[in-house]
Amino acid sequence: MAEVAPLPWNTIPDMMRDAATRHADLDAVVDGEVRLDFATLHGEALRVARSLAAMDIQPGDAVGIWASNGWRWIVAASGIWQRGGIVVPLASRWKAAEVGPLLTRVGARLLFVDETSAGEALLGALQTRFGAGGSGRPIAGLPLLERVVILEAETDDVPGDSILGWQDFIAAGVGHEIPDDAGARPEAVAEILFTSGTTGAPKGVELCQQQLLQAYWDWSGIGGLHAGDRFLVIPPYSHGFGLNGGILACWMRGVANLPIAVFDARTALARIARERVTVISGPPTLFAMLMNHASFDASASQSLRLAFVGAAAVPTELIAAMRERMGIGRVINAYGLIEVCVVSMTRAEDPADLIATTTGKAMPGVEVRIVDREGRDVRDGESGEVWVRSQGVMRGYLRDPEQTAATIVEGGWCRTGDVGVRDEAGHIRVVDRLKDAYNCGGFSAYPAEIENQLLEWDAIAQVAVVGVPDERLGEVGHAFVITKPGCELDLEAFSRWSRANLASYKVPRRVHRVDELPLNANGKVRKDELRRWALESGRPGTHALD
Repeated sequence: MAEVAPLPWNTIPDMMRDAATRHADLDAVVDGEVRLDFATLHGEALRVARSLAAMDIQPGDAVGIWASNGWRWIVAASGIWQRGGIVVPLASRWKAAEVGPLLTRVGARLLFVDETSAGEALLGALQTRFGAGGSGRPIAGLPLLERVVILEAETDDVPGDSILGWQDFIAAGVGHEIPDDAGARPEAVAEILFTSGTTGAPKGVELCQQQLLQAYWDWSGIGGLHAGDRFLVIPPYSHGFGLNGGILACWMRGVANLPIAVFDARTALARIARERVTVISGPPTLFAMLMNHASFDASASQSLRLAFVGAAAVPTELIAAMRERMGIGRVINAYGLIEVCVVSMTRAEDPADLIATTTGKAMPGVEVRIVDREGRDVRDGESGEVWVRSQGVMRGYLRDPEQTAATIVEGGWCRTGDVGVRDEAGHIRVVDRLKDAYNCGGFSAYPAEIENQLLEWDAIAQVAVVGVPDERLGEVGHAFVITKPGCELDLEAFSRWSRANLASYKVPRRVHRVDELPLNANGKVRKDELRRWALESGRPGTHALD
């Protein structure tokens, strides 16, 4: 018997129209005082699609969204899909100097934007960097951009006819009719997602309608999303998982989407209690932050039943705490990346130790190879680069045939850049990113693996390890640790324990005691920032374990 029922739709507009009928009265979006059921959400998406058509945005055109999570983000993206357009999410933490060139690269003629986000004036920064509009253009230095729509602006109290408030944008489409499917095709590009750019300029990943539907239909089915669930979506919609595991999967399964604009543990806990949230996702650090927060009340989180914890390694103790303290009966670990959608995930029947140490088995229709540096398959139990072949593999990088050819190799295999191990039963363990691995005395050291081992020390709540240059060994590990409330780190005992339980090349040479770790918008630790910290001489709280 198949793990998941066959995909019921060919295009995203088909899916949204069907969901609006089957789940008409269920909550679709809950954001503060705004509550939209699925029938209303579909109606709002149609209004956006009509306005896009009135502004000559055609199927296949790219439309940018530069904003924090919120209900209008969901409506705007749904409307772009309804029109047959391409959603181009732009992280609200990115700067104007980064966003401008990306808008030009995709040829965006319209941009949805927050006027301000987390205290930053997004639109103002874009105008400052590229010049205020003129000659019917909203931004002088972005000649392809014809209109900007300010998501939170209700009236026409905005300058110029090329910068619109939300209501004026919607009014432009009144009386404008479009086809139900807007000419959408299964093989048409639905999203261009930009990589983080940590290893160079961001690359635009092109993903198509049907492959996104298939990937997240399978993910949400195996994961156990049900109609009527209430999903607190913490990852930003500008991220592949936030957009597709959040917006798209909620549409498919009749799940209420509860967006969080900026993560704050106290606010998240309050919303879980008030809205009776049933589903939550995030990296292990997020769940540790929730349970360690002063306002955490175990009785207020008992509505939670399902958690997605995407990570190379999850402490078994954390899974036990999530179940015992937060009441979460089902914890799922999964592995995916922008270029290939979802690769693997654990199943409901998997024990805690398997969920903690692996990302489960490959998804239906997904092939996985573990290969050495020459592209030869290694034996089960040996580490190598993870290669993936499936319907979920991207069409390619936008206007970058060289990078595409370097990533999608002969036979349609996509090189992930991740180091992984597969056991005899087919469970995949992602050890680390190739770029995060470091060489200590001739041995390859993988920070994620070391972090998981260090978390066994009772006093440590969170830890992150990076490799930095060393004259004698080439590179050595530096660990940044947050201790549990009320605990001190006995450095002498910790050093003895580390040397007794870790291979010598894995033992960090320095330990930095910190109050918090630098996180990106997705809640993941910023290793680039930690490397900078590690290289600062005389940084307070640094201790040698040599």
